[in-house]
Amino acid sequence: MFDMRRLRHALALAEHRNFARAAAALHITQPALSRSIQSLEDGLGVRLFDRSPRDVVPTAFGELVLRHACGLELSARDLDRELQLAKGLEIGTLNVGSGPWGAASMVGVTIGKLSRLYPRLRTRVLILPWMELPVRIRSREVDLMVADVSEVQGQDDLEITPLLPHRAFVVCRPGHPLTTQAEVSAGDIFRFPLAGPHLPQHAVDKMLRHMPQAVRQHVSTNGLLAITCDSSSVLKAILANSDAISIMSVFMVIKELRDGDLAMIRELDLGVQGQFGVTRLRGRSLSAPAAAFLRLLTEHDREITAMEAALLDSGAAGVAQRRRRAPAAAGKRPARPRAG
Repeated sequence: MFDMRRLRHALALAEHRNFARAAAALHITQPALSRSIQSLEDGLGVRLFDRSPRDVVPTAFGELVLRHACGLELSARDLDRELQLAKGLEIGTLNVGSGPWGAASMVGVTIGKLSRLYPRLRTRVLILPWMELPVRIRSREVDLMVADVSEVQGQDDLEITPLLPHRAFVVCRPGHPLTTQAEVSAGDIFRFPLAGPHLPQHAVDKMLRHMPQAVRQHVSTNGLLAITCDSSSVLKAILANSDAISIMSVFMVIKELRDGDLAMIRELDLGVQGQFGVTRLRGRSLSAPAAAFLRLLTEHDREITAMEAALLDSGAAGVAQRRRRAPAAAGKRPARPRAG
């Protein structure tokens, strides 16, 4: 019978290629790790690792054992998950992965509501760069991931539950030069530093399709972003204290727009929108906590969509009113001074 604890020790040693680093990651002493690996090798009757002063490298036997150990580890995690499924919402667990951008703000509210309903539920939220999330969900470190659907589409082993699309607009500080222009074109936004998260190339290409040729040439030479920042809260602070601008989904800045901390160029619609989705391994049943999270997230998504629509409608009315005033003001002649 294989000892899963010793197999996990071997997996950690293969990952770190160093006894000290592997022991630290496992939260055990280096001598304890050495004894565990030696016991595993003695029990199997083969040498699993070649040791040298520089590093530790798996032997051919080691590669074979590690390959099966990885599968056993995933099976053990699945067994633990099935047990948690049986426990339900009150004493179950939920691991959610999210990108640090728009998805994070959606996840935070939803986890808060979930905790209020089920205070004994154990929840773990991992905020990671979007490119790391599929790896984490395949390793069973997370049950669900929330990210833009364009970032995970086309991966056959992943199943996506799409949420509603959200339009994006140019956002800047109040009093920004763009807010005083009568008309703003797509080319105008590149007169100022553009700030935003690290974007996959397909997202950059989608955005550039709406830009003039001169802008596309500028981006191909100089890059799209002058400021790269994956934290929405940090980015908002940057915008509020500079002439930098960003293109953000409306729901991400509703509070700042209402409070007057940021402004949105409603007149300029770049045709850009984001659509988030909840992703899980295909064919993997939803646990009770995961199903509750998905239900609450869907409800929250509908709520913020309605808030966006109301804000955009009120903004459109204000823009139309300003445009009606502009021609009248432009055509009005100054009064002639009266003769004395």
